[in-house]
Amino acid sequence: MEKRNLLYKRFFSATRRNLFFILFFSVCLLSCAARSNEGVVPTMIPATTEFTFKQYEIETGTAKHQTVLTGFLLGGDYAELAVVNVDENGNRHLHIWTFSEGTWVPELNATLRSEVLFVDVANIGGRDRLITYDQNRLNWFDPESTTERVLVEVPTNYKAAKDGGIPYVDIHRDVNRDGLDDFIVPDIDGFWITTQLQDGSFTDPIKLGPPDPFLDETPMDDTRSYREIGITPLTVLWYMSRVHQMDYDQDGRSDLVFWNTDHFDVYRQDANGMFSKVPETFTVDIPFDTDGAYAIAFGFSGENMFSLIFGFRKNTKRRVLHTFQDMNGDGVSDLVIHALEGRSLGKQRSLYEVHFGTPTPDGIVFAQDVGMTIRPRGTAGGLQPWGYSAQGFQDLDGDGKTDILFKDVKTGLTGMGRAMLGKSIAIDLECYRMEDGTYPDKPTTRRKIRPDLDIFEKDRVFFPVVLLGDLNGDGRSDLLVGKHWEELHLFPGIPGPALFARKPQKVAIAMPNDERNARLVDLNKDNKQDLLIHYPSTTNPHRVTLLSAQ
Repeated sequence: MEKRNLLYKRFFSATRRNLFFILFFSVCLLSCAARSNEGVVPTMIPATTEFTFKQYEIETGTAKHQTVLTGFLLGGDYAELAVVNVDENGNRHLHIWTFSEGTWVPELNATLRSEVLFVDVANIGGRDRLITYDQNRLNWFDPESTTERVLVEVPTNYKAAKDGGIPYVDIHRDVNRDGLDDFIVPDIDGFWITTQLQDGSFTDPIKLGPPDPFLDETPMDDTRSYREIGITPLTVLWYMSRVHQMDYDQDGRSDLVFWNTDHFDVYRQDANGMFSKVPETFTVDIPFDTDGAYAIAFGFSGENMFSLIFGFRKNTKRRVLHTFQDMNGDGVSDLVIHALEGRSLGKQRSLYEVHFGTPTPDGIVFAQDVGMTIRPRGTAGGLQPWGYSAQGFQDLDGDGKTDILFKDVKTGLTGMGRAMLGKSIAIDLECYRMEDGTYPDKPTTRRKIRPDLDIFEKDRVFFPVVLLGDLNGDGRSDLLVGKHWEELHLFPGIPGPALFARKPQKVAIAMPNDERNARLVDLNKDNKQDLLIHYPSTTNPHRVTLLSAQ
């Protein structure tokens, strides 16, 4: 009983503390997947069932907070590790490691200003640059002079991380889809947009889009308004989810689209890659309540947390704008609505409705009738207590068509019992592969992830790493699953509806305490993704392990 009560206590505490991450982990996954697959049809090569890696381990120093990034920062053919440290006294340092003669060696040490709030890596003028942001401007770090150089002036309402760290915040996008990295920096009353020119310089920032509609609302049981919370490393995902891209006028150029109370604002792109400052508007005859799943947090304001989590409340239905995406492969964006229904926060049932777009001389018109429906069997992605469930729209098998992946944490009695007694989280994967221009009623393939139980583990629960990426360069996504603390299972992507091989290749490697510290990166531009795992520590030097695909 004591152990169960302790878990429930931690459960409620984590739910309140990580509310923003809970509701919007899925948006991050979706946006990353969408950007990495925009306009790309991979060249297929025969599938292979064997992966080959070289494994490296790097001690990255002691620090109160540490952020690890990769990029081709020094102009070579192999990526560097950029490590941003904040020590106990609040001092900020940048360390860069390079790969030389088969090993990783420290190359550069520099001090960062105390005003730096977050970092990113973007390609500027054909070369990766470490981007730093303070309250009023974007800068890039010059490794030759070891100083920051001003890029553009961008004042925002961004607030420092509570732990005093310098987090990674992804603000670079190819906004106008010309192959160059641009920046979108959210503010509470719109978005700063600055686009990169061919010579590596940037246009003067312009602010587009309406203010956030929930600024003076209070999310769930928080006592602060959304305006008071401000833009943070967690809420920035909420803000960025309001930015939509599509070629509204079908002129071959991507436009920016925002929902504004009761209509859409469209900022058209011109022939020079710039966006109009004055929007055009259009409406749709499709009912939905809000723009973005994050709005649900405000719909639950004032409710009892216990009733909300365990379903002792009335059934609610909500419809939110999910995305604009070409779902049927006709070259025209479609409108996707995410309908949610349920009594509890952790067991919202999902339904995705696709309204097909048709080009007209005045812009795209979206059909009022639902043209396609996707019904995941699991509960609503992105609304789970641990924030782990998610959905991704991407081409999994390299055939140029959009497939859908749902990741669902098991939070019923069995799932909770497994977490309490076995210290292990169970996950279900559902994949819907597009066939003949539509999706099947049932998942094309399902995969149950049941990590090993460990009833003797006292201090931590195992959240399995689940990643998708092309590790062997065959154009298909491979599935990576953390089986337990010391083993990773790799399932190669295969042709056909199964999508992934049934039997995995096993790799002995320690899994991170936080599954978000494992990610896929590009180390050597060989069309094969590599795995980076960061192991933060409060008592020992931080470590990074790399699996470099061969």
